[in-house]
Amino acid sequence: ISFKMKRIILLISLVVAFYSSCTSARTTPNQVLQVVRDTNGEILRSDSRYFVVMPPVLAGGGGGVTRGPILEAEDGARDANFVCPFQVMQTPLNSDQGRAVFFKPKAPNQIEITESSDVNIKFHLDNPIGICNNTVWEVEGKIPGTALKPAFLSTNGGETGNPSKVTTWFQIKKLNDDDDDDDVNPMYILEFCPNNHEDTCSEITIHYVYGQRRLVLKIGDSFPVVFVKDNNYGINSIE
Repeated sequence: ISFKMKRIILLISLVVAFYSSCTSARTTPNQVLQVVRDTNGEILRSDSRYFVVMPPVLAGGGGGVTRGPILEAEDGARDANFVCPFQVMQTPLNSDQGRAVFFKPKAPNQIEITESSDVNIKFHLDNPIGICNNTVWEVEGKIPGTALKPAFLSTNGGETGNPSKVTTWFQIKKLNDDDDDDDVNPMYILEFCPNNHEDTCSEITIHYVYGQRRLVLKIGDSFPVVFVKDNNYGINSIE
């Protein structure tokens, strides 16, 4: 082979090697994403719904996430007169799993839910009606908020599948990321990371307002959760 041909072959080899390294650098982050699992060890899916609950091992920590407010009458019975609840909150009873939710990834064709990926969180309604079909979580107020004035989570104007609606995208992260032995029933936290910048992430936690356990973004205690699959399928909410 002539010297000129050798130079051409070497140049082609360098170009191929450079392209391969760039492709690897782009794809590696997606390859290391870990799937999120429910209490049965099964992978969360966008076409199933789940209860977001405080782990049973944390006795006295309350129950699952639901729409509120949860108004209590003098005899302890719930007041059902609040027509379209909009607050995202935790039930006070350990035995109450709350209201099931769907996780809808930003990537349209993604079925399995992975850690640190953007998802919409949407409450399931058995019998949705037009005036009360406010089900998608969003952040309200100044982000991330303060201990005295946190940014509350609500369902006032959230919508699914809109990349430009920054306040409606959340992330799920494993609480004990270094614990490889906790894959059977891992605990997670919910975070809000606008524009996917790690240094802008705010953890979702609990803030008490007149005895109500509101979900908020603020500096404070963690709100560890597990995901319990809802197998009581009836009428699905309108997608």
